Amino acid sequence: MVRFIEVLSETNSSHPVERRSDSKFMLGEVWINEQYVVSVSEARGYRSLLHEGRLPADLNESHSFTTVVTNNGHTTQAHIVVGSPTSVAKRLKPIRPGLLKG
Repeated sequence: MVRFIEVLSETNSSHPVERRSDSKFMLGEVWINEQYVVSVSEARGYRSLLHEGRLPADLNESHSFTTVVTNNGHTTQAHIVVGSPTSVAKRLKPIRPGLLKG
């Protein structure tokens, strides 16, 4: 499993109009099992939120964001994590054991 910093919405999801007009975000930790990753792509729109000052102040203006989609058979989840798609994909690359000599 690989640890990432995730962008989480603090807004009540039962009111979609509120979520669009005044979204609030916080940072959290997520551990992702690389075996369940379905796709990795750029999280469009989050750089704009960062430049608008709507994301936590802990983030630098140069940060980028990635959507990691996981599926464990019956549940599909999308996680917005801090980092470029390339760096996230490199960290999620499964380690394959090699043959032992002997």
